[in-house]
Amino acid sequence: MGLFSFLKRKKTATDAEPAERLDADEIAVSPQPLSSENGFDMNGFWHDNPESIKRHICPPPTDELIHEIEDELGYRLPDSYVGLMLRHNGGLVNRCRFKVAHPVEGCPDTVYITDILGIGREPPYSLCGRFGSAFLIDSRRHNKNIGIAICNTTLPGRALVFLDYRKCGPNGEPCVTYADALDGTELVLARNFTSFILGLQLNNAHREV
Repeated sequence: MGLFSFLKRKKTATDAEPAERLDADEIAVSPQPLSSENGFDMNGFWHDNPESIKRHICPPPTDELIHEIEDELGYRLPDSYVGLMLRHNGGLVNRCRFKVAHPVEGCPDTVYITDILGIGREPPYSLCGRFGSAFLIDSRRHNKNIGIAICNTTLPGRALVFLDYRKCGPNGEPCVTYADALDGTELVLARNFTSFILGLQLNNAHREV
């Protein structure tokens, strides 16, 4: 099995175990941090318009807040996720397009995200904000055992992108999974958060500002 695996199935309310996913040896224990050395460039990544500043972006998280948010969510956040949030704590994104490497029938060949939830509580679109991970999972009737919802997509009310802890456990290194609660479709997009972020591109129709 390669970097990407795919799954289309119907979920049930008691669905606690993932079906076929990335092999254990494909899930990096300590992925490389997001940096210029591995091809990550912050320039133009975020879309800091007034809406994002008001509703999404959190102040830089303290160590204490990070631990509190992890305790509240019940999962350890990946180091690469924390590192990105220390530089820019959530918001709308310009790099919104994730091209699926090996599309299959019934699943999207491209996933479009709108934002990445920051580490915080005050902005409504933050991990523990009013419209944060718990709200998104409950209101959109997703499987609560996947993990942490971190991105909304352009399919409002349906599809989310998750840090998926079902294979690694709450203290492990999660893969990144796209899930559509309406039809039960799931796609494992990347083996870790770093790989997911490095795979995001500008939308062809989206003007970088």
